[in-house]
Order: sequence, then C-alpha cells, then structure tokens
Amino acid sequence: MREGRRTTHYRLLRGPWGIWIELTASATVTAGPPARGEQVTDGVWLDAGPVLTHPPTDREGKRLSPAEAAWLHHGLTLAAPALTAAAPGPHTLVTVHRVRFPETDYQLEGLAAALLQWTEQEFDLPPHPLPVAFDRPANRYVYAWAAPASAGRRRSGTA
Repeated sequence: MREGRRTTHYRLLRGPWGIWIELTASATVTAGPPARGEQVTDGVWLDAGPVLTHPPTDREGKRLSPAEAAWLHHGLTLAAPALTAAAPGPHTLVTVHRVRFPETDYQLEGLAAALLQWTEQEFDLPPHPLPVAFDRPANRYVYAWAAPASAGRRRSGTA
C-alpha cells in the first residue's frame, strides 16, 4: 500500500465496443472501524461518498448513482478475501475519489472490475479471475459473477 491516491485504467475490448473506466481511490488503515464508509467484510470498508455527492459539472469525474455505487461495493467484496489475507491493518478503508468514463464505452459491471483491479494494484494482490465474455445478441459484456441486488444493466444517463 502506498500513500495518497492511485488511479487505475480498466479497459476491456472483446466485442465491437469496449469498456473504459478510470478510477481514482485511496486506502487508509485504521486501528478501529473508520468514522465513515460502509462495511464490506470484517476489516474492509468502502467510502463511495465522494463520487455520490460531488457536482457533475466539475469535469473531474462522474457523479454515480446508488446502483452504480453498489457495483463498487461488489468489486471490493471480490477483492476482500485477498485483501484481508494481506492484512495491511485491522481495518482498511477504501475511498473512491473519482470515476471517469465515456458514456459510449461503459457498462455498470465494469465499476466492480475497475475497483477490483485498483485493489490488486494498491495492495500488490494476486489477480482475481475475471471471466467475461461478449454477448453479441444482447450487445453487452457478461461477467461471470452475481450482480449486487440493487445494480442495473447500463447507465441510463449522466448525473
């Protein structure tokens, strides 16, 4: 784990269009439960507040919907076993500061993959298997993981 923010670029192109997401986050290790964020698993917390509340006109990223934030939570859930095993501290808070993507190269599920990739880079974790295929008839990518209960299929517009 390094000090400060890290930006990862998640890219996927296996069909006629791709997914491109730039995600900036930081991690903080605390002795006790952090004062903000939501618990993902024992000792792992997510603060998506900055991307749920900042004004979308700042051109520094997108304001995400609660359904999109559920995909961030899902991505951290996928990373949590390896993150907990690496044990950087008793409690680790991951704060997502910024998310950027072009509307044409985006699918909600990509947020989970982007945060999973960020976590692997930040904590030097082994890669998590990420089976994904392009469904031509549906014109979308299909990830081989269960969807979070509140997540939708595609972004319906900018916030």
